Amino acid sequence: MDTVLIVDDTAEIRMLLSATLRRAGYEVVEASDGSEVMACVEEQRPDAVILDLMMPNVDGWQALELLKSNADTKAIPVIISSVLRGDEDLAKARRMGAHDYVIKPWSAATLLERLRWVLSDSVAA
Repeated sequence: MDTVLIVDDTAEIRMLLSATLRRAGYEVVEASDGSEVMACVEEQRPDAVILDLMMPNVDGWQALELLKSNADTKAIPVIISSVLRGDEDLAKARRMGAHDYVIKPWSAATLLERLRWVLSDSVAA
């Protein structure tokens, strides 16, 4: 069973994501801030991360940079989940190593499709 780390500062979004992913057969780990990302990744070794960008303290951009600059975590697929919808945000996320980018509000079907894609052998290899 694949494990997914959800990182979002909004409890309701974490609950919705968690319920959606668990119904689809994923194990879920949650973090409410980017400052918790590295500890969660080291402890839980998730197969993918769904990461919000706009969070207090350590935002998603900083968390993405931490994940992608670490040799032990840079291969973990990251899906950005954000209200930011500008082309420059998408381009920046891709440059920084995010595998995908979904704009809030997303549909469960779209999110699950993107998650299956980033976890597929063709992307992970």
